[in-house]
Amino acid sequence: MAAIPAYGADAKVNLGDLISGPFDPAGSADAQMNSGYLTIAGNHERQLMDESDGAFDVLSRPLLSPDHWVWIRSLPATLTLADGEVFACHGSPAGGDLEYLLEDVSSGRAVLDTEDAILARLAGIGNARVVLCGHTHTQRIVTAGGVLVVNPGSVGMPGYRDRGRVPHVMESGSPLARFAIVERRKNGWSAELHAIPYDYQVAARQAEDFGFAGFAFSVRTGRMPPG
Repeated sequence: MAAIPAYGADAKVNLGDLISGPFDPAGSADAQMNSGYLTIAGNHERQLMDESDGAFDVLSRPLLSPDHWVWIRSLPATLTLADGEVFACHGSPAGGDLEYLLEDVSSGRAVLDTEDAILARLAGIGNARVVLCGHTHTQRIVTAGGVLVVNPGSVGMPGYRDRGRVPHVMESGSPLARFAIVERRKNGWSAELHAIPYDYQVAARQAEDFGFAGFAFSVRTGRMPPG
């Protein structure tokens, strides 16, 4: 947040999964509520409200204030920006906040999916030429059917393990905080991916204090421990 003003952005967009994790839920909520960013809900905001029994959601709920809950409940699932040229979502436009827009994880690791598969997930963006997405914590810039798709990556959780229906691991490979800059130019839209250092040891110690040693390892390395 301290670094972004130097880029002179006209708007800052926050793509969800905002506070649910073994770090500082209330402090994270305060910072983002006061940021002035255009913010959407991710699957974890929905799960917080849906009484999910996920470990991060259970951890976060009692630490949030009434004002935090009002803010969470006010967040939209998607945004349309720049006169309809930009569509922002957490997962995918067609599949909602749990669908990966760009990745195939059937091998247990994330790889770029086919253009046809991506195009099917872009249904519902109207006339947008740019789609902003999150959810996978994986930085990518992809074009599909003339649409520029940008995933800025994760600011504070550079890896995770999903043990669901299709078990897989997401790893960014470094502890750096990630974001993207998207710009409308005369000849079309451009995108740049950024990864910058921050004091990740603070976050790692928070994860350890909550009993999440695996995520402390991830915050320090950008990888998940074996197992």
